[in-house]
Amino acid sequence: MSISWLTGSIYLVEDEAFDILTNSLVYVGRSQVTVIGASWTPETAKLVANQIKTITPLPITEVIDTSPDPEWSGGNGYWKRIGAKVLAIEITARLLQNTWRTTVADFRQSHPSYPDEPLVLPTEVHSGDFQLQDGNIRCFYIGPSHTAGDIFVYFPKERVLDAGSILKEHLGNMAKADVTAYPRTLHRLEALHLDTNMIVSGHWSPVHGPDLIEHYLELRRENAAQPTSH
Repeated sequence: MSISWLTGSIYLVEDEAFDILTNSLVYVGRSQVTVIGASWTPETAKLVANQIKTITPLPITEVIDTSPDPEWSGGNGYWKRIGAKVLAIEITARLLQNTWRTTVADFRQSHPSYPDEPLVLPTEVHSGDFQLQDGNIRCFYIGPSHTAGDIFVYFPKERVLDAGSILKEHLGNMAKADVTAYPRTLHRLEALHLDTNMIVSGHWSPVHGPDLIEHYLELRRENAAQPTSH
């Protein structure tokens, strides 16, 4: 696991836990630190916290569950133990509660080293979009994508969009995706006309330009056009 400065107040965390390259972000504000994505487990979350200590003495007070998937919410227990608020939008929290046990069991089938991690829910659930760090972090949900509850996180000052598992250079795991709604969600994202010069992807290469949206839409179109076997 490593942490490096990305731009402005944003740092990039790269880890290879469970042999899956995962990219997440950390925002260092004036008086506190916000972590975007809770990490895989309490143990990997602690590693993230240790990395943060190498760049700032400020306290970690906020962690955002950006998805009900393990890499973005499995570390909740650690953050709660150190007194940080764990925040989520209502749909993400609801899916986390309803699907966590099945998600962990399914993931352990392909990655037996992943622990049988108990469900730890967010401490603060928002009914809709919310902002942190005086509006410098904006969390929003615009529809189903990689799962029915993944969200985007936008940093207007840095003009950075964190897309988590939603946008990637490869199609990725579509097991929980709503294949009909996914493109609609991405078209809604385009229609927002966010002032963005960088998109951060949660897997594979972390840093991309705004054209990643159209690239992923094209991957979806190519996949949909492939003949199915019977």
